[in-house]
Formats: sequence, structure tokens, C-alpha cells
Amino acid sequence: MGHRNLRGWSVALVAAAIIVLGSRHTWAQETDAGLASFNQGVQCYEGGQLAEARDAFTAALEARPDDPTILVWLGSVSLQLGDTEAAIANLRRSIELDPDYAVSYNNLGNAYLATGDLAAAGEQYQAALAKDPEYFDAQYNLANLYARQAQYEQAFNAYNRALEIRPDDFETHVSFGHALRKAGDPKALREFEAAREINPQDANVQTILGTLFVKAGEWDSAVAAYEAALAVNADIVEAHIGLGLALYNKGQAADAATHWTRAAELDPTSFAARYNQGLAYEALGDCAQAATAYESALQIRPDDANTLNNLGSALHAQKRSAEAVDYFRRAIAANPALQVAHINLALALEAGEQPQEALAQWQDVTTRFPDSAAAHCGLGNLYYAQKDYERALPAYLRCLELEPANLEAHNNAGLIYFRQNELAEAVVHFRAALETNPNYVYALNNLGVALEKQDNLTEALEQYRKALEIDPEYAPAKSNFERLQNKLGEAAATG
Repeated sequence: MGHRNLRGWSVALVAAAIIVLGSRHTWAQETDAGLASFNQGVQCYEGGQLAEARDAFTAALEARPDDPTILVWLGSVSLQLGDTEAAIANLRRSIELDPDYAVSYNNLGNAYLATGDLAAAGEQYQAALAKDPEYFDAQYNLANLYARQAQYEQAFNAYNRALEIRPDDFETHVSFGHALRKAGDPKALREFEAAREINPQDANVQTILGTLFVKAGEWDSAVAAYEAALAVNADIVEAHIGLGLALYNKGQAADAATHWTRAAELDPTSFAARYNQGLAYEALGDCAQAATAYESALQIRPDDANTLNNLGSALHAQKRSAEAVDYFRRAIAANPALQVAHINLALALEAGEQPQEALAQWQDVTTRFPDSAAAHCGLGNLYYAQKDYERALPAYLRCLELEPANLEAHNNAGLIYFRQNELAEAVVHFRAALETNPNYVYALNNLGVALEKQDNLTEALEQYRKALEIDPEYAPAKSNFERLQNKLGEAAATG
């Protein structure tokens, strides 16, 4: 967000005195060519005619070469015109003539700052404050100087002192907020909220607040701030992107997509807008639109690994596995450490009926990422699909070492133990799966089958019943429930 690094030149304080022909120095009351030129310079300055103001002040100085007031004005105007050498010379001369005038030191500090001499600038701001401890502009400029040099403790003290002088100064709160934000201090939020109280119509402050609320996960507050910004200026790209993020995290993917689409219209080069569009469309189940958005994002950043991976996922969801494989490979080439792309490549190879390539990829993933539960589970799933239960079981057990609550690994390990007639172990794993998700119908049915084989028929029937309460159309549980219910009914009738 834009904010001024410097306060104004402070010449307004001088101008107020000059209007009454006063200031710190006495002018002759008679008609004076120097006085006329000086007043002309003030008028030109106030009208934004800086070059003309400089010429008028130069003429006034010719008539009164030792007047410090003229030198302050001339130095400040020269600086605004980019003539730092003249500005420094005039302001230093002004100080020689009047060593107690704080404005001269402040403006000289601004001149040194323009040359990049930060140390000299700081000395002048401090000198101004030594002459006048309540001089707000010098205090503000000193705070900004410290912040620019990442001297945050001094900057924060200086901003606090400036706010003691002017508690309701909007720009000080904003600049203080920027410094706190750059330093990673959460009190930045406090300063931007204070700035908002002073000027609720400032769209930049509202946008920054939205960003800070997003970072804090305060989605409702973020939405309110971004909407306030867009009420002032409906074309702020950053606000549309941020509002989309907040809405997406609130589960409002369609509304998020609307704002990301608008951001992309306002700035066709915005990678974030296009990438986030893809996320929203995926959340909405529109994988074709998601793919289009990711393709647009790749036109902006062709080698972004996350986008390549996400485009592959969108294509894979459309059963375009061969194309998906290509994008996953590109994602891996762009970022070999992107684990999800390695896993997705293995899944796409499986879906493309390339079992040997898929197996090699799963083996590679578990080698590259030995602590990845998802990788070991995926390898186990492929072995299971190939009926290689002897290899599948160790893969699932390794997954469960890394992620003890992995639902799929528990269920599938239970199935293998069941096949091996190790019913007690099978029951342990099915129950563990249900501890993770009590509504997992596959584990409920499987637990029922294992219990039934252990002759625990009453509990088996209960597990089938629970599965049907969750999914009345789940055929295996329905068949098992009806069969066992009939069996128990027949036993009761003959008993």
C-alpha cells in the first residue's frame, strides 16, 4: 500500500507567519522588491508552481541575501524540484543565520535523505527535535528513517512519541502499522484499526486490514474490511483477491470465484487471480473450468510447480490421465521436492493402466519421501490391487507407524488379516478405522463380517445395521444384514 515516507516540508508553518509579514524575522514595512518577490514565491508555491516559486524566492534572496526565512523556502522548493545540492546549500546557510529554527534542520534532513545519506538525515531530524521536542514532523520523519533502516525498536519508540504529540494522525498510524507489519509484529493490526477509525473511507487501509485478518484466520473480519475497501473503490485487485480467499475459507467457493474472476478481468497478468480461480472451480466440482483457469495461470508463470500439479489433478478428474501424467512430470521437473506431484503421478499412471510404471513410481516416492504416510499407503494399495498381499501389508503397517489414524490403511490391513484368517488382528484394525471415522461404512461392514466369522453374530448384525443407517443403499451391508437377520431368526425359531 502506498504511504508517504516523508512528512510535508513544514513550510506551511513558515507560510502562516509570512502571510502576516512576520515569521521569525522582521521585514521592513516599506515597499520592498524583495518582499514582493517573496510573497510572489509563496503564492506560486501554494498554487503548485514550483519552478516559478523558486525563481521568485531567488529574486527575493538577491534583495535580502542573509534572510534565513527566504533560504528555508528556497531550499525546500529546490528539493522538491530535485536540486538537492542547492537545497542543502540554502538550508545549511539558513541554519548558520538562525541556529535555533527547528524547521531548517528538519528540511535539511529531508534533503540529505534524498541524497541517500541516511546518517546525516537522522542527525538533522534529531537536531530539529533538540530545538523543539514537540516538533511533530521531525519526529515522524525520524521514525520513518529508523523503519527504513529496519531499526525497529528505535522506530517504534519514535512512532509512539509522534502519536503522543498527535494521537489522531492518520499517516503516523499507517506508517507505524507498515513498520510493525514488516517486522512481523502482530500489533500492526492495532495501528491499521486506529487508522481506520480516523478515516474509514481509506480503501488502502481497509485492504491491508483484510490481509491481516486473512493471515489471522479471522474470515468474517476480513470479509468486512475487503468489502469496505471495494465500496470505496470497486477496482482494487488485491481486495478482490483477498476477499476471495476469505470467502473460500468460509466455504463460499462460488462467491470466491466471482471475486477472483473480477480480479483477473482487472489485471489479466494476476497469477494469484487465475490460480485461485482454479481452486474455486475444483471445490465446486467443475474440473473443466478449473483446468482452464490453471492453464491461464501457466501462461503467466509457465514453470509454477503447484499450478502444473493442480492442472494435472483437474485433468485426472476428467479421466484425461495421459495428459495429467505429462503435467505431473512437469511439476516434478519444476520442483522435485513437491511430494504431492510424485504421488499424483503414481495415481495417474495407475488410472492409465500402466501398472509397472505406477509400481516403479510408488517405489520411487517411498524412497524419496520415506516418512510419507500417503506414499506408503499408495504403494500398499497398488500391491493390494495386484493381489500381492504379502507386500501390501508391510506398506500399510509402515503407513500406520507414520500416521496411526490413517483410515484407509487400517481398513485395508484389516482385510489382509481377514484373508489370512487372523481375525483378531482384522477386528483390531477395523475398530481402529472406526475410531477415526465412526461413519465409515466399509469398515462397519468389514467389522461385521469379521465378527460374524468369530461367531459374534449379535454384534456383527449391529455393525451391518449401523452401516445401513449411514448408507441404506450400501449393497454389501444390506445383503449381509438381511442374510444374518434371517439366519438368527431361523435359529430362534428352531431353538
